[in-house]
Amino acid sequence: MAIEILKDGAVVRTITHVLTASLCDKLDGTLTFDFTALQKGEPPILPGMTAKYDGQYYSIVRVKRGFSSGLEISAVSCEHISYILNNEQYNLVTFVFEGYPAEGLRELLQNTPFTAGVVEPAAMVECTFTDESPLNRRSALMRFADACGGELEFDGYSVHIRTHRGGTERKLLMDGKNVTSLSATFDSRKAAQAYEVQLFKRVDLSVGDEVRIVYHPLSIQVDTRIVGLTYNPFDRYTVRVEVGDYVPNLLAAETERLEGIRQEFRAANGRMESIIQSVEGDLSELTQTVSGFDLRIQNAEDSVAELSLTVGGFDTRISNAEGSVSELSQTVGGFDTRITNAEGAVSELSQTVGSFSSRISDAEGNASEALQTADKINWIVKSGTSASNFTLTDRAISLVADNIDLDGYVTFTNLKTSGQTVINAGNITTGTIDASRVNVTNLQINNVKYGTYPIITCSGSYGNPTVAVGKDQNSSSVNPNRLTIYGTTINVGDETSTLYTVNVKAGYVKLICGSYVNIGTSSYYAVMNSSREFRPSSSSSSYPFYLGTSRYPWYHSYITNLNVVTSAKLGTSTSAKVGFFGTTPVSRKTVSRASGSTVASCNTAINNLITALKGYGLIN
Repeated sequence: MAIEILKDGAVVRTITHVLTASLCDKLDGTLTFDFTALQKGEPPILPGMTAKYDGQYYSIVRVKRGFSSGLEISAVSCEHISYILNNEQYNLVTFVFEGYPAEGLRELLQNTPFTAGVVEPAAMVECTFTDESPLNRRSALMRFADACGGELEFDGYSVHIRTHRGGTERKLLMDGKNVTSLSATFDSRKAAQAYEVQLFKRVDLSVGDEVRIVYHPLSIQVDTRIVGLTYNPFDRYTVRVEVGDYVPNLLAAETERLEGIRQEFRAANGRMESIIQSVEGDLSELTQTVSGFDLRIQNAEDSVAELSLTVGGFDTRISNAEGSVSELSQTVGGFDTRITNAEGAVSELSQTVGSFSSRISDAEGNASEALQTADKINWIVKSGTSASNFTLTDRAISLVADNIDLDGYVTFTNLKTSGQTVINAGNITTGTIDASRVNVTNLQINNVKYGTYPIITCSGSYGNPTVAVGKDQNSSSVNPNRLTIYGTTINVGDETSTLYTVNVKAGYVKLICGSYVNIGTSSYYAVMNSSREFRPSSSSSSYPFYLGTSRYPWYHSYITNLNVVTSAKLGTSTSAKVGFFGTTPVSRKTVSRASGSTVASCNTAINNLITALKGYGLIN
């Protein structure tokens, strides 16, 4: 979201990138906006102009320009447009009203650029402001809102009176992952308790929200409200939240008159001032009151050294014309240092009895933070929209980062308990793993590669898998329910055979080859060829081939056509059995010749021969 610079209602410049920015919004009516931006080559930003940001209008009251590292920078301080109601032209002599709050608000805003907005209190109100003359208009608005039982809210040129600013549903403010620091102030003089919480990231919080703070190390457990927010609207990191007792009414309203009171006190009792100025423009100012001691030294180049000493604390501030600033604050409760330059780089150090913190940031929003307390150590490094967070306690270590790099020998010694360590393998990238160091119970594989070349690829689902060896599984020849091995040669032992596809399915092996397949040894083998022949590789008698042996014969043989090339022998001995045409095989029969010349002896011999042939199954 950009900042628009307006002069007489017209936009003269649009700022899309700022070096630093700080927006402060409080329940007491405070609403200020400070930022720094590069100036070179851009229209100048001058007091009296208006800055518009996020629908709000801010009067530019102070501009400081300087050079640093070759850069021309403008540091701009703004107040909400409602602060113009502090100008004398809007003063009132008195204000007396009796009626409804909405009517009273409209009456108070007469003859101003502002209009009455939402007025939630509805009960009749009676008020009389005659205790001062002249009556500051903005102060009168704040006092009137309090008389109505409401809280004032400025929104552009609209003025609202809310019954309760912010949310009424109580929120738990303390989040260990987001809270970077906590400080508590207990003041018996004001009968009030105040807390300041530093947040790592900006969350959905508004001024006036009801919150709960629970922090047992400091015995804090309170329900309270957010009375102030200070943050960089261009950086979602580092938010300061002020919570505690809100005391409206006169205390908040009277702050609008501090500038006038400050002028009056220059001549009042109880104050001593001295001013020394040289011809060169060097200036020394000394102010002493009952409550404090202030010293300010300034030279002609606008370098300034400031010292403030009170009973409650010690403060020093040194700045130069380029906008570099060094600040030191020491109280009984803590020690704080802050160093900034014109480019927006900041170094901060804070030490209390309960904690020690440091922060370094640059103009681009990059920052590193360290916090040490008795029970934990916390480091934060952020840049733009990314950040790393490391927290160390006596029981645990928390590390959050976009990338975690471990260089060197890493040992984990306490990962033995089953189910206590979860590693997302999808986020692991590694080199070579020695398989001798890996013991796997259940292994799930999608791809096995040699370099960039796929060796084994798997896909499909349970009951319908696809496994391809030697080629990408996306090949059109890969089918489900099939193990496909791509290649031309499969080596087993020392023997080699050339194969194209091996199909294993339903209890049989099917070899689909080129023109032939050799089965046997290199010297003695049978050939299966594309001519549908299954034959020996040689017909020489020197290399006889046997279909079965005398010891291991084929028990059954079924042949449609039997062609005997040279000779055929059925049975290996006289005890062998032979059967034809499905007849049970029988051993060799013996048939005698006819013993005489009679017809009877011939018939007997013929019948014996017929019986023998029938036994072989040759005749029926």
